[in-house]
Amino acid sequence: MDASLTDLVNSLGDTVVDLLEAGEAEGWSPSTADDALSFVDVLCVALAAHGGPLETPLTQVRAHIAAAQRGVRRDLPPAPRRGSAAAREEEQDGTARFRAWRDAQAHQGPTPPRLRRNRLNP
Repeated sequence: MDASLTDLVNSLGDTVVDLLEAGEAEGWSPSTADDALSFVDVLCVALAAHGGPLETPLTQVRAHIAAAQRGVRRDLPPAPRRGSAAAREEEQDGTARFRAWRDAQAHQGPTPPRLRRNRLNP
């Protein structure tokens, strides 16, 4: 491999910025969120293998990643009746916002890319 680890990490940083910009422009789908979480998990495995102060925190991060992936993959129970205590609880814990995001992403096609204005294209 020609690139050094430092070069690859720098390139990964650039790719993450591009990924975040694309996610903002196009919207994250459940499958792309799941894939992104898988990549983060692979990095956690590699770094945790060095043990010491990395192992325990990264093992905990991996548990949270796994929980997030289960949440993205799993069907939610039917939405509670509007105004009920269960609906208020979903608002407070973020489930309602997640449900709205996931339902919207599942039922819409990809959005066209945003056009950026520049001096040549006002």
